[in-house]
Amino acid sequence: MDDAVASRAHPARGVDGGVGVGCAREARDVLVVLCGVPGSGKTTLARAVCAMIDAGEAVMPSKMSCVSSFEAHHVSVDAHERALRDAAGARPEDAFDAEAWKSARARARARAAELLCDEDDGDEEEDGGDGGGGGASTSRRRRRVRRVVFADDNNYYASMRWEWFQIARERGAACVCAYVVAGDDENGHIPTGGVDIARERNARRASDRVPDEAFSRARRTFEAPSTRSRLDDESSLSLWSFPTVRIDTHACDYDVAVAWASIVAAWGAAPKKLRTAEELESAREETRRNAAHAVDVRSRKAVSLAIARADASSRARVAAIVNDARRELVARVRKAKSADELEALERAFYARVDA
Repeated sequence: MDDAVASRAHPARGVDGGVGVGCAREARDVLVVLCGVPGSGKTTLARAVCAMIDAGEAVMPSKMSCVSSFEAHHVSVDAHERALRDAAGARPEDAFDAEAWKSARARARARAAELLCDEDDGDEEEDGGDGGGGGASTSRRRRRVRRVVFADDNNYYASMRWEWFQIARERGAACVCAYVVAGDDENGHIPTGGVDIARERNARRASDRVPDEAFSRARRTFEAPSTRSRLDDESSLSLWSFPTVRIDTHACDYDVAVAWASIVAAWGAAPKKLRTAEELESAREETRRNAAHAVDVRSRKAVSLAIARADASSRARVAAIVNDARRELVARVRKAKSADELEALERAFYARVDA
């Protein structure tokens, strides 16, 4: 289910020079992974860009000469979750359903993978011309439609964003993370950016308001992506990062067209596919060997267990403490220079969680 109906295909509107112009190596399609706290403006941005593309008003990379048209799709995890909850007869005021949320994310990923199918698509066109004997002959060519797919979710953790990147890799699409914020808080910049403003926006919503505790959780657990320039060489990508642009929807000069142009500027080549069984196994082995990733996985489980053990009256306090400890651990692990240092950091973390 797309939260917004797929846009009609429109001719590309390229620009020679200036913001938003890519190089000759852009992938055919792009997966735009939205992330940010609730109320930051992710869905509004995605819908606005889809409308621009639908109207043929969106600037696209100009060196896509083999392509005649684009279409946009908005894949919303929230929309899938609402559909699942409605089907189960749940009411808006009912408690959060973890299983529905997990199923919604799985369905959204499957939908994005379907849209980014790497098979040739589009309508065939007749291309008339003069034959060798002067008579009319008809050749047929396939018009390839490029797809812009927005993956709309909070995507708090780097590992969540990496799941979307893997879909883009398998489908031969470029992948850009759009980190959407709503300005900075009164106390200055924080990694999650504009939580208080987003909270105020959420309170003004007529429907689909998220619980207030979601914003407190965002302060504690959100793993903000680091903004990076366009990357055409996958070797420069680390395990948890890919091209990222930061979009401030609360800025006085915020403009959807400019925000989209920044995404287009980061639209690069598709990540290298892992085609053979040997390549796939090598990638899996590399992930298994990555100590920081292993610590990250183990620490998440430890946090979940600690929260589950706490009684109802102290659960919120325990969650805040152990999540702060995990964030500190992950930040320090990524800078560790030896296995001994990693082990010492992890031991200190478990001691803090168990205290």
